[in-house]
Amino acid sequence: MAVTDTHEEKETLAVDVLLPGHEARVTTPLFLRSKKALIAREGGRCFICGCTAEESGHPLEAHHHPIERSLANMIDWAIVAGLAKIGALGPYAAAFNWDAFDPSNPYTFVDDMTANGLLLCKQHHTGKDAGIHDMPFPLWIAQKYARDGYQFSPTEVIHHADDNP
Repeated sequence: MAVTDTHEEKETLAVDVLLPGHEARVTTPLFLRSKKALIAREGGRCFICGCTAEESGHPLEAHHHPIERSLANMIDWAIVAGLAKIGALGPYAAAFNWDAFDPSNPYTFVDDMTANGLLLCKQHHTGKDAGIHDMPFPLWIAQKYARDGYQFSPTEVIHHADDNP
């Protein structure tokens, strides 16, 4: 087989990192309120495939991005704020009120899904061979840009909603 032929890649991902101590996960009022705003802003469509909750068969989910909630206590917030202010983390993180941000309570940014969130369908959030939590980023993001009909995995054929940009 030539490298140019379609071929299956199987990866065993083993990760060995030390996560910082943190409080038990809670769903904050800020998360709930900003998730609703994120859904409205994104037209109720998954960032990857453009499907709605109805089309995907599951409620849409808000993924903490670029800062995962469980990692908030290891973050150098001066670095994040500096990058955000120059637009390196995207327009929504740039629009966050960094001047009022208090690093002793990082969840005012982390749980604000309008600044630190991606709207995803269940498959592209936690699904096997498709979700951001379960595969390397280059493979995950390729699903957004792949052509319709491409057999991405044994269980997924790429399909974008008709009005997905």
